[in-house]
Amino acid sequence: MMRSPELDYCLKSPYLWYDETAAALIPKDLEIAEKRLKEAPEQKDPIEMLNKAYQSMYCATMALLHSIRYKASGFRCIVTVLEEYFVQKGKLPRVHVDNLIRAQKLLGTAQENVEAAGPYLEEVKKILGK
Repeated sequence: MMRSPELDYCLKSPYLWYDETAAALIPKDLEIAEKRLKEAPEQKDPIEMLNKAYQSMYCATMALLHSIRYKASGFRCIVTVLEEYFVQKGKLPRVHVDNLIRAQKLLGTAQENVEAAGPYLEEVKKILGK
C-alpha cells in the first residue's frame, strides 16, 4: 500500500482544500456512485467492470470528503483524509480503504472489486445518514 502524506502536508498542497460549499455535492456523489455500482456487473469487459466498481467507490469517497467540507484532487491526500477523519475515529473500517486502494490500482478480479464496492457504498451511506 502506498504511504499517505500527513494531513498538514496535504492541506498545504494544491491537492486538498477546505470548501464551505462542498457538502452540497453529496447527493450527486451518491447518485453517481449508485449508478456506477449498478452498471459494473453489466459490463462485458472485466476491465470496464473493475473500472465502474472503482468509479462507484471513488464517488462514495468524494461524498465522505464533501461531508467534512473538503475537496481533493490528489488520491494520496484522499486516503490521508479517509484515514484521519474516518478510520482513526472508528467510523470507517480499514478494509474499505484497502479495497478502494486495490480497486484504484486495478488489483484483484473484476468480481472481487464489484463485491467490495457495494458494501463500501453502503458503509458510506450509513456514515452520512443516507
